[in-house]
Amino acid sequence: MQITPERSVEERAGVRLTRADIAAGLRELGLRAGDRVLVHSSLTAIGDVDGGADAVIDALLDAVGGDGLVAVPTFACKPPFDRRKSATPLGAVADRLWRRPEAARSLHPTHSVAAIGPGAEEFVRDHEKAPTAYGEGTPYHTLVITGGKILLLGVDQDRNTTLHTAEALAGAAYLSDIQATYVDDRGKHVTIPITAMAGPHRDFIGLDRLFREKGVVRIGKIGGAVCRLIEAGPMVETALEALRRDPAATLCENPNCADCVVQRGKIKAARLAQESFTLAAVAGDISDDPGQIARALQGEGISAVELTADEFADIGESLIEKRIEIAAIRAPGDNMDTEELADSLAVPLIVTASAREDFEAALRSAQRGHAWVLIENGGAPSEVYEEFYAGHADAPGLAFNPARFAAAAEKPFLGVFYRGRLRKHVEHFYIEDGDTSGNWTLPGMGNAEVKEIISMLRCRSYAGMMTLRSPLGGVENFRRAAAAFWRLLDNM
Repeated sequence: MQITPERSVEERAGVRLTRADIAAGLRELGLRAGDRVLVHSSLTAIGDVDGGADAVIDALLDAVGGDGLVAVPTFACKPPFDRRKSATPLGAVADRLWRRPEAARSLHPTHSVAAIGPGAEEFVRDHEKAPTAYGEGTPYHTLVITGGKILLLGVDQDRNTTLHTAEALAGAAYLSDIQATYVDDRGKHVTIPITAMAGPHRDFIGLDRLFREKGVVRIGKIGGAVCRLIEAGPMVETALEALRRDPAATLCENPNCADCVVQRGKIKAARLAQESFTLAAVAGDISDDPGQIARALQGEGISAVELTADEFADIGESLIEKRIEIAAIRAPGDNMDTEELADSLAVPLIVTASAREDFEAALRSAQRGHAWVLIENGGAPSEVYEEFYAGHADAPGLAFNPARFAAAAEKPFLGVFYRGRLRKHVEHFYIEDGDTSGNWTLPGMGNAEVKEIISMLRCRSYAGMMTLRSPLGGVENFRRAAAAFWRLLDNM
């Protein structure tokens, strides 16, 4: 519902807004006597106010009456937080309210709240003892469960801290654990753990339309400030419903927003943690720059990568420092240096084989026992590999690449994996797709029957590695391949 107070700033050009004007606008917006309201505000947005921030605070107190409560967030400008001294960067109204002698301010080091009104002390008490900054046991959650309201006075949903309450209640995968310090009233520094802390960027603005459609927000204007009065409980429930439908509902879709790319990656990583398999990628498919590789992997929830021996020498340590695990070394067989490297890293040595000499080299490497050797099919028909395994009981396991069998005009799932004799040798699987002419395609868009094989492996609780390939190279092609993989998983 759109509410426009009788006199907007434009209608009162040259006239200063008074406490009474603001109180009247708040009542018209829907603020009632006895309400408990958390206010996010911009004094500048309101315009010229007679009495400044104090007049706005007094108007808020007038609107809720003697039985109501007015609260504001009062985060500190810099750590450590001291509720007796710390200024807040959240606007003149918030900074003035906490300084009033009748105000009670919570001790929380990152998301403190100040309040005036009956029950204010109880409202903010023990905020610092809650496990999260804005979940259960905090003033934000108390407001939600007791029928409180949120007032956005000249600011948008991105300032709406209580939306973090929904993320905390949903257990959003991208939230993190931190430590922060406050100064207690005796001057002692106290450091506490805080779980489920939100990251730096959100797209809370994108939820505004949903709130309007659900009827949980009333919009009006006081002076120059567009105002939103929101029912806290229905708002959080609406946000929770959105997060249940889409765990990334509060994140933006801008591919150049590094914050949201990483946070979406954490959602994907949490989903992968529920799978029995481990997902990896091939470094050379992405970039030769470790920073680009790490960012691309993190954005897809992947924390493991295959490298050649030369790549490991150039960027291996840098990737490890960025918390990227080395999943395998890709190298020719019968090479002592690469065998010892794979052995030192405790990862498989993957050898591509398509001819007799390739098999013999891989077999010699395996027999020396310096490394766990796997053979990746390199383009020969499946009968060549079946012959090899039939003749060598001690042969290395198979790193199954379905695109290579598709290029040999075979049915990788129906003809090779499902009905053939190679399935029992599979210890590694490449998510690589292509057509019968050998052209690479996105996963699920070629003839390699990738979806069918992944589904069957998942049905068998396959606990090995699946490595996502994007042979065209480059970060964007890797992202396209990853998006196709996630679409496949969504449809299983």
